Amino acid sequence: MIKWKTIVILFLIFLIIFFTTCATFPFNLADTYQGKVILSFPNSSAYLFPNSEAERLVIIIDDSGWDSVLGVKQDNRWISINIGALFMQDLRNYFSVLIPEILNRQPGMTYSDNMHDRMNFTAENLLAGYLESINGYLAENNFSSIILVGISTSAALIPLVYERMNNKDDVIAMVSIGFGGLSLYESLEILHTTRADWTPEYVAIFNDILTRFHPEVSNFPDTFAHDYYIMTERWLSSFIHIRPFDYYKNINIPVLFVHEIYARSIPVESTIYIQENLPDKSFDFIYFPWAEVENNRRLVRFIREITQWILSL
Repeated sequence: MIKWKTIVILFLIFLIIFFTTCATFPFNLADTYQGKVILSFPNSSAYLFPNSEAERLVIIIDDSGWDSVLGVKQDNRWISINIGALFMQDLRNYFSVLIPEILNRQPGMTYSDNMHDRMNFTAENLLAGYLESINGYLAENNFSSIILVGISTSAALIPLVYERMNNKDDVIAMVSIGFGGLSLYESLEILHTTRADWTPEYVAIFNDILTRFHPEVSNFPDTFAHDYYIMTERWLSSFIHIRPFDYYKNINIPVLFVHEIYARSIPVESTIYIQENLPDKSFDFIYFPWAEVENNRRLVRFIREITQWILSL
């Protein structure tokens, strides 16, 4: 049996969230979300950071596992924030910023023990929630241009959001951070077969997932009450075979793909696959020469290079 500590270490692999940052980043967490407007829709919500002087909108679709998409708040203080907040800090002087919440969660809350949330935590429901809040907001607000940003597992969903949103023609560019074009299943196959330094415990987990969720399996497991390598089998069965490349083939707006070369969650091969197989698209690529953002200097560089690309549009 795999020890609990080992499972916790696997958090970054199977949740695929590389950067939840905290108080080490040099700005005041108490004022991180100053000016936030909470938008409520029948089955979803979103956070708006309005800029009355801006005619452009950035939509940041972030990932946070079992937490609110904004991070975790305790005793009236944000003890952690997600990467989307850092982009928002750099961009809100030039854009209005919209951050859809995951399902219908409340800001700053954690939902790992919420059975209703766990039951509904699937790729299909996430996508439906994103589309409801985005389409609902844009139905009453006009912008000269829209930019979509997807982070981590949510980066796998942004081409689907783009294809299905009502104001698709207003989207002038997208940014995909940390996922690329291959499915999660294909990515795990690459990690399993091309990386030689996994421990036996990791290899056993790869074998388990690749066997349970093999494309030829007709009935994927569908439980949600108990964790399956931190997430749930229901979440994994809904997500593991989504292949962004199949959507990017038909997308003709500029897209920036960002990947860490030595990432141990989603391999860089997933983004290289797009670069090699869609060379005629107006796609740009940034590869950072590390495995993860582990200090402020890297984080500042990471945020600045991506926001500079957005501001250059």
